[in-house]
Amino acid sequence: MSNQATKTNNDTLHLEAKILLRLNNLPKKNKINVLEAFGGDGILWKEVKKRTDKNIKILSIDKKQYKTVNLKGDNIKFLMSFDLNKFDIIDLDAWGSPSNQLEILHNKNYKGIVHCTFIQSMLGQINTNILLQYGYTEQMIKKCPTLFSKNGLDKFLYYINKKFDVTEIYIHSHKKKNYFVFVIN
Repeated sequence: MSNQATKTNNDTLHLEAKILLRLNNLPKKNKINVLEAFGGDGILWKEVKKRTDKNIKILSIDKKQYKTVNLKGDNIKFLMSFDLNKFDIIDLDAWGSPSNQLEILHNKNYKGIVHCTFIQSMLGQINTNILLQYGYTEQMIKKCPTLFSKNGLDKFLYYINKKFDVTEIYIHSHKKKNYFVFVIN
């Protein structure tokens, strides 16, 4: 099960920036299907829905039960079982790194809009799948995983560009907290 938290770790300091990233990057169509993999209380998409006249349907997943969560459980298992291309937007607003979820999007050849968060914790350890894509070996990572934590944002961007056909990425960053939106072609 994913260890990524939702409600208790939401950073309200940059809430407006995260809402605007979503609002300003909606598809140019009236009916929009969103898969929110770390649903929590659904604060972001509730606010986006208030500010637009588009018909937004949200399927929300979380490991904990919240009022707005449709599916309680491990989002990795749900992502593997869905036809992801039925969703216009996949929201991976995790506390940490959603690289495991992005691996599934890559393996299932998802095309569409992705929102995600990349946050490095105090020790700054970066997910192994990101480092492997960057060229480090599993042996190197096992010996000293925090040795490769420098420039985490650069490594995450490199990972996205190696995995997906992406032409533009919009980022709102504050210290080691980075909120993204990008379109997979």
